[in-house]
Amino acid sequence: MMLAMAVAFLAWLLTNIDQSMFGYAIPDIRKEFDVGLDVIGIVISTSFVVGAVVPVAIGSLTDRLGPRLMLPVCLVSSALLIGCLGLSRSFPVFAALRIASFGFSASLSPITNTIVAAASPRRARALLIALLQCAYPVAWFLASLLVTPLLAGHGWRSLFLVGFAVAVVALPLGLLIPRDVLSPRSDRRRLAGVESPIATLLSAPYRRTTVLTGLTLFFNAGAVAATAFFLPTFLHEVRGYTVSASAVVVGSSYGISVIGYLGSALVSMYLLSRRDTIALFNLVAAGLFLGMVWLPTSFEQDVIAFGVTAIFFYGVSAIMITYVLESFPAALRTTAAALSGTACVSASMVVFPYLTTRLVALLGWQVSFTLIVPPALLLSSLAVLRLPRRPIADESV
Repeated sequence: MMLAMAVAFLAWLLTNIDQSMFGYAIPDIRKEFDVGLDVIGIVISTSFVVGAVVPVAIGSLTDRLGPRLMLPVCLVSSALLIGCLGLSRSFPVFAALRIASFGFSASLSPITNTIVAAASPRRARALLIALLQCAYPVAWFLASLLVTPLLAGHGWRSLFLVGFAVAVVALPLGLLIPRDVLSPRSDRRRLAGVESPIATLLSAPYRRTTVLTGLTLFFNAGAVAATAFFLPTFLHEVRGYTVSASAVVVGSSYGISVIGYLGSALVSMYLLSRRDTIALFNLVAAGLFLGMVWLPTSFEQDVIAFGVTAIFFYGVSAIMITYVLESFPAALRTTAAALSGTACVSASMVVFPYLTTRLVALLGWQVSFTLIVPPALLLSSLAVLRLPRRPIADESV
């Protein structure tokens, strides 16, 4: 179990270190290629369109060929494409490489989550899935530690060359996954009798749960998508920090947010239901986010505000997938996770970054963030509170 968990965590960590470099480099990318923020928004949105399509195909291949092959294939492909970003000399090539790399990177999410779910004992499964999600903020934090020395010594292109090193590390990872993890044959037996899972999810008695869980994830992920790639630029343009200082603020907040990832899982296990935990974390995050955007007047205050906000703003995502899985019978869970989870999250990632860039051009960073993020978190809370406190399928994931 622990070996499978370690491999999944490392794979998700490495791919997110690669992908986070794009967010930290946006100010320099805009300057190098002379492109506007709206163009960057289109690239990000297109990346998520590809990130919604490619994982479906990769997931199908993984069911047939197994994660021992497909995990390193996806990680190596993503890392090599990221490395090539540092060598590209035209923006169209740069954008194409970024979009393609994200498709392979996004495919690692269902692969790693399913590895952990399949290898975990029942009682520890929710906490272990939450631990896996911690790889995302830890990756952004570790990347922020690399950004300052790389930018100072070698320029923004060096950030992406890290991908070549990741590709080398990724090659042997598949061999470490236990052979008994994820049997395609057992998955077919589990799904036996379900003629059309998608049609079933969209019909009674699951339609309402499918729609509401999808809206919960859509608006929560939308709030994150509206900010995640733009926070370093916000700090650079509004607060006047250098790119390196902005990376320190954002990176440290991701490191601190690990408290929220683990905390939300523990709260949902011992104090509140998963539904109520999601709603509470969303509402607290909305209030803290407003304070984070408007109140800090010094670098130290920004570090504190970003860190405290991140605990709730990012931490809630650790239990989102567990909540979706627990809301449906075992025979429908994979399809439910794809429909209410991956598809809705990807859709939000297409809409919200572009919406942010358009509003920023009209209203500025602070007003735009205020109009987008707190309302999205509020809508996420309202959607999840329409669901029963005890899920329809209250079984172990």
